[in-house]
Amino acid sequence: MAALAEQAANLSLNDKAAVKAGKPKKGGDAAPAPQMERPEFIEHRNRIFDELFEKQQQEIAQKPREPITVTLPDGSTREGTSWETTPMDIANGISKSLAKRLVIAKVNNVLWDTLRPLEGSATLELLDFENEEAKMVYWHSSAHVLGEACELHFGCHLCNGPPIENGFYYDVAVPEQFGRGIAQ
Repeated sequence: MAALAEQAANLSLNDKAAVKAGKPKKGGDAAPAPQMERPEFIEHRNRIFDELFEKQQQEIAQKPREPITVTLPDGSTREGTSWETTPMDIANGISKSLAKRLVIAKVNNVLWDTLRPLEGSATLELLDFENEEAKMVYWHSSAHVLGEACELHFGCHLCNGPPIENGFYYDVAVPEQFGRGIAQ
């Protein structure tokens, strides 16, 4: 591992020295693909999200705060407050490493975002990447990140992008000016 780190450090030093000496960088003259202007629909999508999120936050702020009991799979319990305590709070209370590994929760056997407040007393499972359902959630979210990157960087239109058994993908329609370059 130390040899690999040393090679990486030497590579970056060599690149810096080559730039100072006016020599071309190793790897050729390849330039990054040109960035597309941010598509208007992205701004529209973000505005809708912001409006809905604000409405949701206002509704949650109005909910009564009451003591709740959260029951874990081993039968142990944790106390919390409705509309405040989240699965992530419970995970942090158990172990910082559990919180770092946490992908998704199950509240009363329903998949639940880790930062979504609990609405009342409930059973809670904290799922990491070793859990098959958590993998699918992780890959589903990763497909969305990939899709937005394709939209923002290449101006692609998204077609289909599901999680699959061993990962995720996104089919995209590529604008003609990029399609020629990608095919080459």
